[in-house]
Amino acid sequence: MHIVIIGAGQVGSFIARNLSIEHDIIVIERDKETAEKLRESFDVIILEGDGEDISVLKEAQIEKADVLLAVSGDDRTNIMASFYAASLGTQKIIVRIRNPNYLGYPKLLKDADISVVHPWAIISEKITSLIGSPFAWKTETLAMGKIKMFKLKVEDNTPIVGKTLANLGPPKSWIFVAVSKNGKITIPKGETKLESGDYVFALGVPDALGKLKELFDVHEKEIKSAVVVGGGRLGRGAAKILSKNNISTKLIESNPERAKKAAEDLDHVLVFKGDATDAETLREAGIEAADYFIALTGDDENNVLSALLARNLGAKRTTLLYTKPDYIDVIEAIGVDRAISVRLSVANEILSLLHMHGVAHVALVEEGKAEVLEFDINSETKILGTPLKDIHFPSGSIMGIALRGEEVIIPRGDYVAALGDRVIIFTLPEAVKKVEKILGQ
Repeated sequence: MHIVIIGAGQVGSFIARNLSIEHDIIVIERDKETAEKLRESFDVIILEGDGEDISVLKEAQIEKADVLLAVSGDDRTNIMASFYAASLGTQKIIVRIRNPNYLGYPKLLKDADISVVHPWAIISEKITSLIGSPFAWKTETLAMGKIKMFKLKVEDNTPIVGKTLANLGPPKSWIFVAVSKNGKITIPKGETKLESGDYVFALGVPDALGKLKELFDVHEKEIKSAVVVGGGRLGRGAAKILSKNNISTKLIESNPERAKKAAEDLDHVLVFKGDATDAETLREAGIEAADYFIALTGDDENNVLSALLARNLGAKRTTLLYTKPDYIDVIEAIGVDRAISVRLSVANEILSLLHMHGVAHVALVEEGKAEVLEFDINSETKILGTPLKDIHFPSGSIMGIALRGEEVIIPRGDYVAALGDRVIIFTLPEAVKKVEKILGQ
């Protein structure tokens, strides 16, 4: 496929890297330094220029493009490029819009060829999900809400420490599909032993989290108080969600104008103007008694430092937002409970909208260390009617769950894919192509 990507920032470069193996990619980037950095890193064509400039779009052969991904940091550029591509008949157009005021454009809403991705709506959903599942280090919604993936930490006092997966008995409404040890993700087997400090990935119905709490012997206390850092749109939104859930919420913002706006917008939230990396500011906001701390500024370093400080001062749970991929291992190492990747969240949404290789949905895990793929079984699917034990599923992957209408199936060797089933696969990168060959069309 011929794919044109506008914007080589965190999201654009990440997607270009993931798609360049099998597709012809042309990236348009106006910043010379950013363009040069991408040119040195990936095997893609880079054009320096403005994504809304028709001459640059023509140079990128937009008229031949199967897909346009307009993901630059400039909403206007993304919108104008998408309109031009639509006028040429580009089959698939995905446009990232940050400012919600632009979402009212009639053409964006009415054009069936244009899919709009709104980052803060995606992140807000992630925050809401984590607040509702404080036991989980990370959550991902799959199969149109019917299934969730939970990332859970094995603590020192967890009853399953030292046990093998076989010792836990056969799964019913959930299944462990991966284990992360020291940052390395593997597909577990029955003899895999769980150790303190490990992270496990579980697939299951949303209510399965209750059963997992029992397994981990977790007794969660009600969240009564929270401190949010960041008075931007996302921080204000999170504070509003917490407040609506009858959680006593305080917000810290260093910028005077943003702090003033937050105070005006949030009726039941106490706003502090100050630096969240300063211990006195955190103490003033009551961090020592806080059940939840969420750092949502646009500065990774600020978020990490404030979360670490908050944890040391007594915050019971800490969550932060980050954009730089290298931070994930640091975040886990310093003991921050939960992290939300802006880049990964937006990239997952975009890749899912592409529907490539018969994949109905895709979610990248841990900055691409693994993937979760959903496939719908239809008349063209190769494994239709074949028992799972006879499919020779590739090493490094596992069929975690199959959905048959409202029925949730944990596939075993005798599972036979039927027309209309949706199967969810957890796979390492090296097995993705084999999985797609088996399940794709």
